[in-house]
Amino acid sequence: MKGKPLQRDYRAELQKIRTFPSLVRFLHEDMGWPIGMADFEELTFDYEPEELGIDAKNAAKIQEIKRLRPLSVSQPWGIFFVKFEPKRLPVVALRRILSQVALKNRASANRAERASWAVDDLLFISNYGDGSERQITFAHFSRARSQDGLPTLKVLGWDSLDTSLHLDAVAERLTQDLAWPADEADVDNWRERWNEAFTLRHREVIRTSRDLSIHLAELARTIRDRIRGALAVETASGPLTTLLSAFREALIHDLDASDFADMYAQTIAYGLLSARVANPNGAVDSLSTPMTSPFLVTVQVSAS
Repeated sequence: MKGKPLQRDYRAELQKIRTFPSLVRFLHEDMGWPIGMADFEELTFDYEPEELGIDAKNAAKIQEIKRLRPLSVSQPWGIFFVKFEPKRLPVVALRRILSQVALKNRASANRAERASWAVDDLLFISNYGDGSERQITFAHFSRARSQDGLPTLKVLGWDSLDTSLHLDAVAERLTQDLAWPADEADVDNWRERWNEAFTLRHREVIRTSRDLSIHLAELARTIRDRIRGALAVETASGPLTTLLSAFREALIHDLDASDFADMYAQTIAYGLLSARVANPNGAVDSLSTPMTSPFLVTVQVSAS
């Protein structure tokens, strides 16, 4: 479903959402969920990892599991909030929770029974990461095509460092596709619309130009952050610090470490894309593209 253009800029608001309580306001005011502004603890039921049969290894990754109290008598969805310790979304632990709260098939679901749901009637809202870099991810499983296959995990997430393009795309999905339905009784439409909010599998290969641009920006951001971290601990003779010095000497004399990391990341991300476009069937083992990037020009000069 193609949504209408966003009515306002949600970027700053999304970047501030790092915890479940801070998400409640957005769910209520911007997504239309009839959640009120009650305390987060009052809106949810608590689950212990042990009662869901989660082993000690995976339980150690989970800080809390909560289920949102039903907001409508017609609501087909089970909505869970899961707070994790790790930097990455622990898919194994999420699948374990799914296996304990999902029914085998929708035909066996009892509308009055809200302890279990069909696999694709479950929405997991996860929180994970370190400190100020914690992020929110909405996750949804769809039933496997074959009887022996695993449910397919698709995600919609963001954090405080995401690009404007990515934040705009997320805001559109959240405020339009995952908005609370005007007609709660139309359960089929509700299911279909919320399902459509999830288009990308977890760490999926990109298949559209729009998704490619979003994920290239994410890749560049990740590289940039790692370069910043490396520069912060390197000595003056370190490889990146040496390259930064060469760059200052050859081109930009007042270049600081942060801008250098940005340029480095964008060059690597988009240089690799150019190399793949130029040689789609071969190995991308070098940036054998025209030297249009000042970074690449400087690398060539400093190496000669």
